[in-house]
Amino acid sequence: MVITKNTKIVLLCALLSLVIFMCSHRKAMTATYEGVTIQRTPVTSSAIRSVGYDSARRILEIEFTGGSVYRYYEVPSDVYRGLMSAESHGKYFNRYIKNGGYRYTRLP
Repeated sequence: MVITKNTKIVLLCALLSLVIFMCSHRKAMTATYEGVTIQRTPVTSSAIRSVGYDSARRILEIEFTGGSVYRYYEVPSDVYRGLMSAESHGKYFNRYIKNGGYRYTRLP
């Protein structure tokens, strides 16, 4: 079977369209609790699925791979930035957030 240049272009366009469609239709990663909605960003981690931050309220929201979502209160923005840029999100979480003494709530 011979694949021409035009066929390759058509296949690449179809693949790109599929990727755009899938990204635009994925489930929104948000939670509304106590009247506050926080948008979360997916992360690559074996422990953490997504992370969100409300800078005005200093609330860090973390969704774990098991499905539970927690909010951590009075978290400085540099801690959030550190988590998002960490080589290991799970290790950073354990060291600076879980053991950081922040008040937290598990969302229903």
